[in-house]
Amino acid sequence: MATKQATKYKEQGNAAFKAGNHAKAIEYYTYATELDPKNPVFFTNRSTAYFKMKKFDKSLRDANKAIKVDSKWAKGYYRKGLVLLEEKKLKEAITELETASKMKPKNQTFSATLAKAKAALHSTMSAAEYQKSQANTMYKTGKIDDAIKAYTTAISLCQDTPKENLLKADIYANRALCYRQLYDSKAVVSDATSALKLNPNHVKAMIRRGQAYESLEKFDLALNDFQQATYLAPGTSVAVQGAARIRASKSREAKAKDKKSTGRKR
Repeated sequence: MATKQATKYKEQGNAAFKAGNHAKAIEYYTYATELDPKNPVFFTNRSTAYFKMKKFDKSLRDANKAIKVDSKWAKGYYRKGLVLLEEKKLKEAITELETASKMKPKNQTFSATLAKAKAALHSTMSAAEYQKSQANTMYKTGKIDDAIKAYTTAISLCQDTPKENLLKADIYANRALCYRQLYDSKAVVSDATSALKLNPNHVKAMIRRGQAYESLEKFDLALNDFQQATYLAPGTSVAVQGAARIRASKSREAKAKDKKSTGRKR
């Protein structure tokens, strides 16, 4: 009975929406959500009405509610993507719109909106930034060798400006992460060092170099990087744990030497 009544409220909301009375539509959709809170349709409908009223925070909230109710509800991701696109959060918008498009590949509206978001993103990015974003996608999908090539291209595209030098530091740090996946510690050290020359406070590069130094058994250098990373970003667990691990190892070595030395004296 509740579901039938909820559907009736949804239909009344749809009628109000078509008539341009978005506030009234929201009222009806709200009744529907209260009667049947497990139906994602009611939340995306209300999200649409809020969007029309430019109440983007509430539109985003309802899109998230729809996704929480049903993680396979493509329209929830689409509505979320629209809000993020409106707020110029282009990368986040593309992520949501790609999810919607993958779920409903034949939906032309989803595809067209995704293309619009990508075009907007590209227009606001330098060639190096765009290439870096492509490399990031390759890395996330496990295409490590392709990502390395793309990051290398991105580095070559960077202009000699303060902004792009910081970008180049990020790219070097990202490529270092790729080399870490391939267990190439020397390449990690090289790229992380290049990143730190451009941005001495690049914590991720510092941590990755510390990890590589540890793998190469250059423990003093590793400890120095972990400690500096902890100083710059207190509470960074990877750096804190790395420093603690090396201190413990050095302490065990010192005790073993002491024990060995004492044994010889006797």
